[in-house]
Amino acid sequence: MNHDRAEDYPPEMLGAMPESCPLGAGGLLLHAPAKINLNLLVAPRGADGFHPVDSMVSKVTLYDSIELRPRSDGRIVLTCSSAACGPPEHNLVMRAAELLSAGRDVCGVDIKLTKVIPPGAGLGGGSSDAAAALRGLSEIWGLELGAADMGAMAGELGSDVPLFLGPPAARITGRGECVERLEVSEFAAVILMAPLACSTVEVYGAYDRLGARASRQLDTGLLSTGRPSLWRRRLHNDLTEAAEHVCRELSLLRSRAQAAVDIPVHMTGSGSAMFILCDDVTEAGGVVRRLDDDLRDMCVIAGPNPW
Repeated sequence: MNHDRAEDYPPEMLGAMPESCPLGAGGLLLHAPAKINLNLLVAPRGADGFHPVDSMVSKVTLYDSIELRPRSDGRIVLTCSSAACGPPEHNLVMRAAELLSAGRDVCGVDIKLTKVIPPGAGLGGGSSDAAAALRGLSEIWGLELGAADMGAMAGELGSDVPLFLGPPAARITGRGECVERLEVSEFAAVILMAPLACSTVEVYGAYDRLGARASRQLDTGLLSTGRPSLWRRRLHNDLTEAAEHVCRELSLLRSRAQAAVDIPVHMTGSGSAMFILCDDVTEAGGVVRRLDDDLRDMCVIAGPNPW
């Protein structure tokens, strides 16, 4: 995004996309939404080596897309529009396809993944892609899998994947496998996608070294009872200090953004993406116009995803 003046920025919200659309010859187009952690509390590492979490999460209208096209030779072939996908054998979409096809008599598939959600940003792009692939491949391969089977495979792929098989907004607990529907007021989120990547492993390691402890959870009813401006200052992410310890530039960017807009700037997940929660697109547009040019170029305005 290149704008000569702050006033040139169009205060428009990214629109909602359908979950899937049919393609010719039995193919399917899927959309995989990003997520933001409105609140993220992290408990100390347990005996199993994992940190229990308690998080309020909303999917948002920022999407990767996946095209699935059946092929007759039984092969699974993944192509990607971005180097951010990494090697195919490590990509969660490929792993989802291999997991779903194991021991089943299914045709092959060409998978075209178009990445918009950056990796290492805490927006859940890879996990969302995996969940979309499970759903889409189950459909084109004619598998009749129940919610329990899909959930088990999602959990095997990653702790965030079950979230994306669930409702538009959810409270997630445990290692991410417990997903409970959550009602959240309408909002417009200014999402800042800095060209930084935060390693989840490094951030959790810093969290342990810093001796951080989980904060007190919000009343879940608060998020549904009024405009975000009434409760956005009460949101908290226990991993923020650790992420800024690992990536000093993240701290500088967040401080600059918050000073410019005088509204809390929150981090999602283990970073590096940040968001400013607004009541509507008009307020979000005003927020974007108050940011410096380089920060403005990192921004999109997204709303809550409806599915």
